[in-house]
Amino acid sequence: MENGETGMMALAQAVRLLGSQMKTGKAIGVSGQAVSEVLRRGRRVPAEWCLKLQKATGGAVTANALRPDLYPKETDDCGGGDDRNTG
Repeated sequence: MENGETGMMALAQAVRLLGSQMKTGKAIGVSGQAVSEVLRRGRRVPAEWCLKLQKATGGAVTANALRPDLYPKETDDCGGGDDRNTG
């Protein structure tokens, strides 16, 4: 499945959770028409919507689900991958 398709499914889930395209738009500071346009045209979810949608849905829809190209899934390791001693 392509990233854009995944993002569209996640956006559609956010719309269902929030109740409508109008309510979704209001929650993230855009018009319901803007939400409808992204869904209808199958465009990628705008980057500036991702964290707002994650917050509006209480984390049920994640930024990673909306745009995995920009928000990679976090791993369980605690390091940054650099094991060098800098001290």
